[in-house]
Amino acid sequence: MSEQILTAIIVDDEPLALEGLRLRLEKIPEINVIAEASDGDQAIALCHELCPDVLFLDLRLPGLNGIEVVQALQSDILPMIVFVSAYGEYALDAFELNAIDYVLKPANLGRLKKTVERLLEKHTPENPMNEKEKCKLLQALGESSGIAISELENWLETDSPLPVSYCQELVIKNSDNEKVFLPVNNIRRIDAAGDYMCVHTDKETHIVRITMKKLATQLDERVFIRIHKSTLVNINCINSIRALRNSESILTLGDDIQLKVSRNFSSAIQKLIESKQL
Repeated sequence: MSEQILTAIIVDDEPLALEGLRLRLEKIPEINVIAEASDGDQAIALCHELCPDVLFLDLRLPGLNGIEVVQALQSDILPMIVFVSAYGEYALDAFELNAIDYVLKPANLGRLKKTVERLLEKHTPENPMNEKEKCKLLQALGESSGIAISELENWLETDSPLPVSYCQELVIKNSDNEKVFLPVNNIRRIDAAGDYMCVHTDKETHIVRITMKKLATQLDERVFIRIHKSTLVNINCINSIRALRNSESILTLGDDIQLKVSRNFSSAIQKLIESKQL
């Protein structure tokens, strides 16, 4: 086996399972466990911070499940994924996300060694990407992310996370005049109130002095869609869509919050429905 060492983060909400996986992986010289997480949000944060080569990921987690964790990481540097689960029925979904392996609990040392062999083969392919393939990949990545090709080329030469064209945090002053760093993914909707914006999360509402037009330019338009001239909604927070007459519709968010989509913005909702239809 290669002398190459892969960095890994392991994720499981069961302390004994987490410890057992770590102890077995520590017996494999080609793997270095650099961090552990017990839920999906923590796993995402650690991946952004540490950029591991591999993510050993349980499927059933509090909050975001394993599938949702991988989906949330798609826009950034995605580590090689190994799902570790007590349930075999999710294997098809896992491999549709290009997981390298699907290991059933309890994972013994011999099985994990075979997984590491697969990881090393994937990490050091026999036929590295040629310049034509590299160019096509950068072009596609640039079109999907909105990042300049020159910036992506510079990024390839580093170990840094993928640069993004949109901010990942909003800096907001609270009622005590303290600066709060609000992750954009936590925002459910934004309502305009004159020169102020009401930025809603699932727990609180922040008041920001900024115009809707300026705030919208800082947010990913593929995630935050306009449903009214004064309302933006995070599409990941939409639970249901109900059509009304005159091309209008009603969106339902968590906690039974209902928002009306005006006719002027109904086309964006229609595209959303079509993209998610089976």
